[in-house]
Amino acid sequence: MARPDYIICLECETEVEDFTWREGAIQRANCDVCGNTDPDAFSLPEDFDQEFEVEDDEHAEVEDEEDEDEADFKADLETDEDEER
Repeated sequence: MARPDYIICLECETEVEDFTWREGAIQRANCDVCGNTDPDAFSLPEDFDQEFEVEDDEHAEVEDEEDEDEADFKADLETDEDEER
């Protein structure tokens, strides 16, 4: 794999150009924004984009569940109000 133009700091999501690439892996990296120097705490841009898409999908699923819970709650309220009348 060719050396990427930049990598992404997983601590602060900043693009980082100050890194050493050897044998298809990040050997050394330095984030000027947050000070992260752990090579394992950086991601290739394409890997980061995929992780972000997965997180968005998971977030959407949670929102759908919350919408369903809210609809159930409203239906229960309406049923309770009808029973009181």
